[in-house]
Amino acid sequence: MNDKFRYSNKKRKGIIFVITVLFLISLIVTSNGNSKIISFGGNVIATITTPITKVIYFTSSKVIEGFEFVFGSADMRRENSELSLENIKLKEEVENMEKTIDNQEYLKDEYELIKNSKLNLIKAYITSLDPSNIYSRFNIDKGSMAGVKEKDTIVQGVLNEDDVIVEGLVGTVTEVGLNFSKVTSIMDGSNKVSFKISRNGEIGVISGGDGNIINGYMYESGASIEVGDSIYTSGLGGIYPPNLYIGKIKEIVEDDAVKKKVVIESPVNFKNMYRVLVLNNEQEIKDE
Repeated sequence: MNDKFRYSNKKRKGIIFVITVLFLISLIVTSNGNSKIISFGGNVIATITTPITKVIYFTSSKVIEGFEFVFGSADMRRENSELSLENIKLKEEVENMEKTIDNQEYLKDEYELIKNSKLNLIKAYITSLDPSNIYSRFNIDKGSMAGVKEKDTIVQGVLNEDDVIVEGLVGTVTEVGLNFSKVTSIMDGSNKVSFKISRNGEIGVISGGDGNIINGYMYESGASIEVGDSIYTSGLGGIYPPNLYIGKIKEIVEDDAVKKKVVIESPVNFKNMYRVLVLNNEQEIKDE
């Protein structure tokens, strides 16, 4: 029974195969004289495949559009690259113009200080910063070849309480090379700077700071100080010469029973410096 069924099924497949071959042969023969048949066949194939090709085309087009949207065509990418370079150049020019404008007053103060000072002040550019803290420590482009020595004082030209341009304290030289020096500013907490109140001579110490805000405290908890008092270096400790301008007291903190803390506003912006002046400590600074 099973053998007969398999034989019958095989015979049926053979007949279908023969009919299909004969149909294709007749189609080829008759098509040579009738283009309509070819057209009909093509239309059938196109009808069947069109939905598929439509999906493929739509998908591939969207992929290409998405790629060009994100990455751009070759021309677009080239134009974007040129525009990006142009924008960077324009941004640098704007930043340089803004920096020049921002520093016009500073340059004027520096010029006036050098012109009117009897001291030998060496102009130096800041070349690099300690990455651990902005302008806490930095390098300048002048060294022993320019006459710079260790413990020389770094200053800028600033206006004091009387609107007179004087030496504003920045820091001290800690290491000297042939054409460079390392500077530690008064913003460094380890650089203890002794100061005095100009009004009454009360003594205090700077304990660090940030930007143009300096923190400090008075030696005596009962020291007579007021907001707006001007402070100068005291000359104690032998690190800094006396009478260099530091700033004005901005705030007095009364929450410490042992130390009277003060907040000092410096005329020097320690977050926006690019040039300083080197003052040789051996030079006598005239008392104000």
